[in-house]
Amino acid sequence: MNSFEDTEICTLISRCRQRDDAAFGELVRRYTPMMNKVVSGFDNHSYNYSELFSEACVGLHLAVESFDLEQKDVTFGLFARACVYHKIIDLLRSSRSKLVFADVDVDQVSAVSGPETAIVKRERFESLLKEASELLSDYEYKVLMLHIQGYKTAKIAEMLSKSAKSVDNAKSRLFRRLRETLGSETS
Repeated sequence: MNSFEDTEICTLISRCRQRDDAAFGELVRRYTPMMNKVVSGFDNHSYNYSELFSEACVGLHLAVESFDLEQKDVTFGLFARACVYHKIIDLLRSSRSKLVFADVDVDQVSAVSGPETAIVKRERFESLLKEASELLSDYEYKVLMLHIQGYKTAKIAEMLSKSAKSVDNAKSRLFRRLRETLGSETS
């Protein structure tokens, strides 16, 4: 990269840190080939390309926020690639190792006729949550847990520091994926 490109990238990074969405959009455009290459290196049936690419964008954003503009040893491109790669690795690791059960009263979810029925229903509910945690991204799983607990979209968005549109999109994806995967198992 020449010094003009370095200066341009540093200017875009500075603008991003001032919450300039257009500057971040330009960085995404410039680094999409790199992110595509990193994403294509992960063959994972739990996540589709767009989910992995979204996670790559989060990694790029982390790179923007943490890159030291004063140092000259590492280019932003190399640093960003490492951040993107590690963000996807973190996603894949966490989806395999995390199992968080919501504090949900199963008796309120459905009527129960006796203690043994309650135990069976609770075990089935916990099994479904485990399957959902393996099937969904971390973000989608958090949205699902908050939805199950009765929170509305606006409150979930506030709690997760996301937009209501983002939460709606996550709900749409997660319910579609759950219907496709778990719906066929429960029929």
